[in-house]
Formats: sequence, structure tokens, C-alpha cells
Amino acid sequence: MIKLENESLLVELTEQGAELTRIYHKKTGLDYLWDAEKAFWGRHAPILFPTVGRLVDDTYYVDGEAFHLTQHGFARDKTFTAVELVGNQAILELEADDKSKLIYPFSFRLRVTYTLLEDQVQVEYQVENTDKERIYFSIGAHPAFNVPLTEGTKFEDYYLDFGQKEKLDTLLLEGPYRSGKLKPLADEKTETLALDYSLFENDALIFEGLNGNEIAIRSKKHPHFVKVSFPHFPFVGIWTPGDGAPFLCIEPWFGIADSIGESVELRDKAGIEHLDPEAIFTSEYSIQLG
Repeated sequence: MIKLENESLLVELTEQGAELTRIYHKKTGLDYLWDAEKAFWGRHAPILFPTVGRLVDDTYYVDGEAFHLTQHGFARDKTFTAVELVGNQAILELEADDKSKLIYPFSFRLRVTYTLLEDQVQVEYQVENTDKERIYFSIGAHPAFNVPLTEGTKFEDYYLDFGQKEKLDTLLLEGPYRSGKLKPLADEKTETLALDYSLFENDALIFEGLNGNEIAIRSKKHPHFVKVSFPHFPFVGIWTPGDGAPFLCIEPWFGIADSIGESVELRDKAGIEHLDPEAIFTSEYSIQLG
């Protein structure tokens, strides 16, 4: 277990999946990150790489050769190496090996940096192409936050705050795949969305191209909040597994699930990123607690 600490926050993470496992705010006295109770969902904040979402038949192709990956890829189940640890920062790294190349035939280096800055956890992803050829990938975050956050409140006492008015059209899923249809969640642009489990009857809400690229979980019954800011991420998912689950995920993504149909070449997959040899892809998001 790796611990990071500053005047405001105590954060714990593990080398297994480079996953955050606890975010505690010393001033509010609250734990914000989901505790991974397996009765609901046994993860805290997995990293999604080299795919986001589900592949048709768990299959994709590279130059006509079939490869197989389960939902959200393999990084969340790999052991990372801690390459730098200081009081308020941890850098963890994962490199391709013979085993990973059986399911993802590219050489890469994935580096994840966690930095505490006042009441924020800043997360940076770096993907380096160490192959001789162009590589293709997606990457995303999947942090789960306690909702309700305080005693005496319930899930329906909370709402999402987008920071500005947004057109909230969710990409609809049919099973685990995109159906190609959109569903408006409000008649006009809105800054907030009240939480209710019925929103998630068809799995996650998925938004593409938000203007503000930030989402906060708030309640009118207390001043505490979680805000996730994700500049430049093209997609974001909002998810809880069902009625009674006491948490909500805010998931910034560079990538998305396959659409209904046939398995495709990885280079043709919706939302895919590409890197030429020696190039480095960088993205970051932050979690602010209050």
C-alpha cells in the first residue's frame, strides 16, 4: 500500500492496477472514495487500458489477426512498478511484456502520476510508444465516489453539477454496446441533473463533447462535494450498478465501447488514439474534494 499525504488529504493506492483505494479529507473528516465492497462492485478506481468499454465478442483485429480482450482492457489487473515516491506524489509504471503481447501485440510504457495539491488529487496518464510501428489504444479513468457521502442522506438527495449549461444527450447502449441512438435527459440545456437510480436502468450515462468538461456531485442537504475536471477528454461515463448501490462513478474516457455489429480492426475502432514510434500521449484529470 502506498500512502500520499498533505495538509488536507490522505490518499492510499496500490501497485495492483495503480489504483486509488482511499481519499480521506482531514478537514471534513470524510472518506470520498468507494470502499470496493464486493456485494456491489469490487473496485475503487480502475485504470482502463488499452481499451475502454466492451469489444464485440471481446475481439478486435490487428492487420487481420484476431486478439481478445475483456471489458476495459488489462491494465487494471496488472502489477505496476513504483518508480518514484515522495510525500505528495507517486509515479507508477507498466510496460509491455510477452504475456501482454498475446492479447495486445504492441510495445508500450504506461506511466500514471498521482499528485496531491491542496484539496485535489491530480492524475496524469502517459502512454509511450516503445514499438517500431504505430500503436493504437484507448485510456480512461473509473473512480467511484461514496453517494450518499454523509449519514442521514440518501442517493436521491444528490445531483450532478456540470458547471455550466450543457445539452445532456446520452449515447444509448444495447447490452454492452452502443446502439447508435441518443436520448435527451432534459428538454433544454441544463447545468444540473438530479440523481435517481432510474437514470441507470440502461447501464451508464455516456456524454460526448461536453463544453465544460467538469462534473461535481453535490447535495442541497450539506456543503460537501466531489468535483472531477477532465479537460480534453472527449467522453465521460456516469455509472452506478443499480438500485441501492451507495456509490457513483465519474469516468473520463479517451475511447468508448464498440457499436453493435462485427468486431473491427483496432485502428478503426471508435474513439481510438494512435501513436507513432517514440511518441508520448499525455492526459490528465483532477479530483477536488470539499
